[in-house]
Amino acid sequence: MFSRKYTVDTTHTDANFNLKISSLFYMFQDVATAHVEELGLGKDKVIDKGMYWVITRYSVSINKLPKYLENIVVKTYPGNDMKFIFPRYFKVENESGEVLITASSTWVILNKLTHKIVLHPFNNFHVSPVYLIDEEPLPGKVAFIEPNNVMERRVRFTDLDLNCHLNNTKYIDYIIDMHDLDFYCKKEIKHLTINFDREIKMDEKVMLSEQYLNDTEIVIGQVNGENAFSAEVLYKNL
Repeated sequence: MFSRKYTVDTTHTDANFNLKISSLFYMFQDVATAHVEELGLGKDKVIDKGMYWVITRYSVSINKLPKYLENIVVKTYPGNDMKFIFPRYFKVENESGEVLITASSTWVILNKLTHKIVLHPFNNFHVSPVYLIDEEPLPGKVAFIEPNNVMERRVRFTDLDLNCHLNNTKYIDYIIDMHDLDFYCKKEIKHLTINFDREIKMDEKVMLSEQYLNDTEIVIGQVNGENAFSAEVLYKNL
């Protein structure tokens, strides 16, 4: 188990004085990176050997969003490896130990030249998994919808991560920006599942579509007619 403390400062706060969802994903990315470094599976074992970590799916349940100036602890731990898939779990707690957010994710390692999955990236090196009874279930596949192209975003330089692809936190911003301030004064995200289906590169145009299935909003992002990501978003009324 690895943990890191954060204060929800102005950088990470939205117009409703809540922690931004994309900042939450930044914190997940931050603690995950720090933990794999601590485990000995960091830059020298991955990037320096021509490989890189890629997130394939996230599932996030939000009981309560942290507020501006609130101190929180973000915890992470690995699950049991599934051949070439590496599960990772997260918890966000306040100073009293109350669980505000739980999340699960699946990761793979790709070859930087071929962009193919590396089946045995660490040879026989094994990280012992952690098991908690109240952890977030692993993310599933998002429901299919026909595209209807309601918004367009083009990837700029500041959207990129160190692999020169659209950073996973920016996917979240794209989803959040499907709605305006008035919407978020009335509703708040309760649960989010996102599937990352394709890497998105500099200058690519992302066409965003949405559709409601019961109380759940389905959002897809396509590049050149091909699904790049898809998400299921469940909102609660404020």
